[in-house]
Amino acid sequence: MNTLEKMETFIVLAECSSFTEAAKRLYCSQPTISHHIQQLEQKFSSQLFFRSGKQVELTKQGEVLLQYAKQITNLVDEASIQLKRVSQQEQVLSVYVSNYIARYYFSDILNQFHTISPQRPLEINSYCYSDLIRCFQEGRTQYALMPIYPEDDYIRKNFETSVLFEEELLLVLPADHSCANRRLLYARDLQNETVLLPKSEYLQQYVMEHLESRQVKARFLQMSNFEMIKQAVKSHHGIAFLPHGAVKEEIRRGELVYKPISSIQIKRQNGFVFRKNAKLTQEDRVFCQNVEHYLRSV
Repeated sequence: MNTLEKMETFIVLAECSSFTEAAKRLYCSQPTISHHIQQLEQKFSSQLFFRSGKQVELTKQGEVLLQYAKQITNLVDEASIQLKRVSQQEQVLSVYVSNYIARYYFSDILNQFHTISPQRPLEINSYCYSDLIRCFQEGRTQYALMPIYPEDDYIRKNFETSVLFEEELLLVLPADHSCANRRLLYARDLQNETVLLPKSEYLQQYVMEHLESRQVKARFLQMSNFEMIKQAVKSHHGIAFLPHGAVKEEIRRGELVYKPISSIQIKRQNGFVFRKNAKLTQEDRVFCQNVEHYLRSV
């Protein structure tokens, strides 16, 4: 009988204060309970219980040991849970991806993945750009499928990138906007418009720099995500530059209209970001290769 099991006997006896009841709970004999307690008392050179007939009461030494015994058993239980969790995680392919790609592209990517590896569980961890950076910093992942901004020094210094597709940020307007029927807009048409921006500092920078370079004076309003921006545009709260993938369905349905602007074209790259010298599993490599093949093909 190991020390941990004796500790469990000690805890049960301390809780029920009876050798008879402890024996019932542990499905063993009363002499076995007595033997375990005697061994613990010998090990710690301390009396752990006062005995009074069939009842027992903890000594001060016993009260001290009880605190540590509960901590020990709790730690063992936690270790068991964590070990099971790690074992389960090793069986699951955990993928980190930007909210944008997850929302507008990942259903097709998942279909592609399950065609190749239908038995492999896949865990999708979807975050905004800044939270993906935090996941890298905390060591939670070695790679992610996300926007790629050359201006990000942290990514440029510590990671390798693989651009899979480049998207234009389309100028979208309400369907009944005064410029909706124009075939081509000019920078001067955006003067004094309210331009809705996402939280991404790099997208904000791209849009504002392009407009400022054309001497466009506009009002800028930040919103939390692309979906909120689209609804705001539909409600005539402003216009916006949004990635093609985020607005293609609304444009197809005629809920928003896209208008090209002479001399202004804003683009964003998307792809894999890998930590330098990262050691990927075979499953990770296969997944990345198939995602790359799919996105380059479309």
